[in-house]
Amino acid sequence: MSNRIRGTSLLIILVLVAAAAITGFVIGSRSRSGGPPTQAPGQLWTCGMHPQVIQPQPGDCPICHMKLTPLNSGSPSGSPSGGANHVVVDPAVVQSMGVRTALVTDGPLRKSLRLMGTFEEAQPSIHDISLRVSGWIRKLHAASEGVQVEAGAPLFDLYSPDLQVAIEELIAARRIRDSAGGGPDAGSLFDAASRRLTLLGLSPAQVSAFASLERAPESVTFQSPAAGSILDTTVVEGAAVSSGQRVLRIVDHSLLWLDVKLFERDLSFVRVGAKAAATVASRPRNTYEGEVVLVYPHVDPMTRAGMARVEIRNAGLALKPGMYATVTLEAELAERAVLVPREAVIDSGESQIAILALGGGRFEPRQVKVGLMGDGDMVQVISGLSEGESVVVSGQFLLDSESRVQEAIRKFTSAEAATLDAATPGPRIDVTPAQRKRIDAVVAAYLAIWDALGAEQKETTPVNPAVLIEAAHALHSDSRGTKLEAIATTVAAAADALRGRAIDQQREAFNKLSTAAIALVDAAPPTESVGKVLYLMHCPMTKAPGNWLQDQEDLANPYYATDMKSCGETVRKIETHKGGTP
Repeated sequence: MSNRIRGTSLLIILVLVAAAAITGFVIGSRSRSGGPPTQAPGQLWTCGMHPQVIQPQPGDCPICHMKLTPLNSGSPSGSPSGGANHVVVDPAVVQSMGVRTALVTDGPLRKSLRLMGTFEEAQPSIHDISLRVSGWIRKLHAASEGVQVEAGAPLFDLYSPDLQVAIEELIAARRIRDSAGGGPDAGSLFDAASRRLTLLGLSPAQVSAFASLERAPESVTFQSPAAGSILDTTVVEGAAVSSGQRVLRIVDHSLLWLDVKLFERDLSFVRVGAKAAATVASRPRNTYEGEVVLVYPHVDPMTRAGMARVEIRNAGLALKPGMYATVTLEAELAERAVLVPREAVIDSGESQIAILALGGGRFEPRQVKVGLMGDGDMVQVISGLSEGESVVVSGQFLLDSESRVQEAIRKFTSAEAATLDAATPGPRIDVTPAQRKRIDAVVAAYLAIWDALGAEQKETTPVNPAVLIEAAHALHSDSRGTKLEAIATTVAAAADALRGRAIDQQREAFNKLSTAAIALVDAAPPTESVGKVLYLMHCPMTKAPGNWLQDQEDLANPYYATDMKSCGETVRKIETHKGGTP
């Protein structure tokens, strides 16, 4: 993600450099053909590397010290933009830029998760053959592991004296039942003998067959309860076995479990019943389909991965336990979402912007908030766009750069208006000597904070506004019921806004504080004890109004930490109050 952001930022910078170079070349050509360049009324100058720098006269960039180049303040087509944030481009230029658009759609957001999994034996398909009677293995029909057997196939012959006795009892009970004088309990005796053999592990068919014999056989053949492969053989022919001992394990591989590892970010998208398709390296042309039957309720603390279990039918037994598989899981991220192509969103890391195509060569940059990404490079838009709107998917970087230039021009224009407002002081207010003393304390504390913020920031320790806050509230108390009260209230509130904030936030709050302080000194200047003269300064590059007071002529911009400390200009001087009377 960070690489894409850096790539996007670099592309924007390159586009701006190219635009500035072309503009400079055209103007330079005109100058060479008609003598030295003359500045047209309203001509602005900018830096190719820092387009946010705009000045009304040529010079050097205050950031990188490159020569400023003339800036065309109109739209690319030379016509008005048609809106506060609109950019108008000539249709011919649009075609040469290769601008393509796409509609904003509304629908389900789906994503195919490509994952890795391992085939495992399905636990319901595992059958253990454990004896319920002691004896000896006389013959082992399933003599080795891996042999495939069918249900009912012979596994081994067991010689067991206990089993022989039980069969003899069954035969005897049958004879009594079938005799003429067997009595009423003969049937119950036969049923009890049959049940005992069933409990010893014989099948009902075997019990019925043994009952018809005249004598018990020397050994009994045990049969497979299910089809599958012989695994984990623990006995050989002639081995003695005891009751409770496991002799064989049979596993039916016609059904396998596929354990799929899930990234932690994808866990919430996988649900029971989701369709899955698996492929294996040994059979790349075959696809084995199944569905999720379980999502594990925990995450591996070492790998930060979750697990999902997929049931796969293994017809032909081509799949083997232990095989790796590439799995595609179909996940529905949202039932309904506003969707745009991923390339329509310019992501700077802190914000996302989409360029709307309004028709007639008009475009508008729109701040958006994006969510999840689905298949087909479609991105969910949480806010900023609506279904049916048209967005630019190719050439949007050029349009975005033009929009930024236009925005910088508008900011510069509004900053010029703020400078004109600051150049005209408001009416004076009569104050008492006590109030003038309070004003001196407020202005002195203000200048101390300006001095700290105007210096180059070598550390991030916030300034301490305690002295200013105390002085501002004291002035507010002494000005209640007077014409000074409204200004004093504004100063106190602006001073309170500096408390408990980081130094970057204090720089922003200092803008409002300066506005209140300028109104205060214009209405009631401080005495010469603060300074013989105050300088009202203005920076066109910071957020409007961008004014401040200082008590020295050398400019020290408080709105920037290290760069552009000399960015700004002197608007006017404010003479302090002379004499001991207000």
